[in-house]
Amino acid sequence: ATTRATTTNAIGYLPGTDPKAGVILLSAHLDHLGVRPDGTVMPGANDDASGTVAVIELARAFAAIGRQKRGILFVAYGSEEIGGLGSTWFGEHPPVPLTDLVANIEFEMIGAQDPKLPKGALMMTGSERSNLFDMMKSQGALIAADPYPEQSFFERSDNYSLALKGIVAHTFSGWAVVPTYHQPTDTVENLDIDYMTNAIRSLVAPIGLLASGGFKPEWKPNGRPKS
Repeated sequence: ATTRATTTNAIGYLPGTDPKAGVILLSAHLDHLGVRPDGTVMPGANDDASGTVAVIELARAFAAIGRQKRGILFVAYGSEEIGGLGSTWFGEHPPVPLTDLVANIEFEMIGAQDPKLPKGALMMTGSERSNLFDMMKSQGALIAADPYPEQSFFERSDNYSLALKGIVAHTFSGWAVVPTYHQPTDTVENLDIDYMTNAIRSLVAPIGLLASGGFKPEWKPNGRPKS
């Protein structure tokens, strides 16, 4: 038997002052695994309520700062867990032309510090693929290169749907192989709120530079993925 259900993408938009300057996309996925057939509740606090919090808090910050040259889309995708359906739909039915998107930062599981990363840092998947990593780090972003290249995390998150369409798109993540991953123990009690808070705060200035139009994200040679 087939079960049919409706999912949604939640979208907020802060228009820019220059329509020709492009739009930045900040995103996360709002779904998790729900209630299992045996009744077990899978809370998904880290995966990916933590990332959704980053999108909401950055939206709050930039709404308070006011309009920048570039617009900012704040998007929470549905149905990532069953195959990235929300981000795929977004890429096929974008609320602004895809050619207007200058960069995408996806937030995935930022609720726990990875023991392989420098203290306080998020990892940026595919950091070697574009010029975005060096700029953001120079502006104070608490980020580091992905210490798990063999896991192909760059290709395993919602950023990839957009990267395949040519948009400079990366995922920022915390402890990628955290013990609570897809477990009933993925609860608020197991989040490191201070780590999350400091990481999100560190991104306001570099994303602000992006939003001001003062930096152009570009793939490095052979950095853009091929489908």
